[in-house]
Amino acid sequence: MLLNLREYHRPVAETPDRGLSHALELFARREVRTAVLAGGDTLLAAHDTTIEAVVDLQGLGLDFITADANQAGLRIGALTTRAALAGHEAARASYDGILAEAARRWSGSVQRNRATVGGAVAVAAPNDPLLAALLACDARVVLADRAGEQQRSLGEFLARRTALLAAPAIITELWVPWPASHTGAALASVARTLADAPIVIAAAVVQRDGEQCGAARLALGGVAEAPWDASSLAAGLIGRPWTAAAVAALAGRVAETVRPTGDFRGSAEYRQAMAEVLSARALAAAWHRAA
Repeated sequence: MLLNLREYHRPVAETPDRGLSHALELFARREVRTAVLAGGDTLLAAHDTTIEAVVDLQGLGLDFITADANQAGLRIGALTTRAALAGHEAARASYDGILAEAARRWSGSVQRNRATVGGAVAVAAPNDPLLAALLACDARVVLADRAGEQQRSLGEFLARRTALLAAPAIITELWVPWPASHTGAALASVARTLADAPIVIAAAVVQRDGEQCGAARLALGGVAEAPWDASSLAAGLIGRPWTAAAVAALAGRVAETVRPTGDFRGSAEYRQAMAEVLSARALAAAWHRAA
């Protein structure tokens, strides 16, 4: 609970821009510690006694999913719930459905009906399947600040998340480009139970160019403080014949690069080993689906 909460704001305007401006004005106040209220699960669970005000974004019209042919991609509003994304036809049809699958593989149905996509990006839980899938799909984050809107790659946003949001800025949507032809995608994970959050997860997107790799992206969760974009390593497969040996060598480099921290769910050594196994598994499955 937010024991010192004394203000609740719900900006609503005739246009989303005006509503966002009002929200940003509230966040810019230095004399009142103000937090975003979206789905609310993470905020309420934090028990942060320094928060004095919340700004509810539900009135800004950010709960949308648009299959945008003109922009050649999928637009996902920040207030879209995980449940809505998991059930959306376009999310289930593109990238072999890994965005929908990843949205579904998190917590229970009650939480998925509250938890938002923008909240997932803002929190950046290390083992969130949705973040790994979005990174592999080369998603971009749209931010609104007092200077207007800006778009950044999800990887860049995660690296600078705290500073960008403190500007202040509000995540308004995610944009995911449509996959090129002959592209496959896959998730691979380990968890204590089928219903549990992953201990380690890998997401891969691969484009085939005959028997060569035309493009490759790879992201992992559960191996760093935030979901990790390993696409710079996966780029080593591009332009080369696709072989099991090449994939195994790449997965080995992933394991050599990560420096996970262990906990009661999995030791650092276990997470490092799984990073190698799951990277190879996800890449192989994505290649097979790209046929």
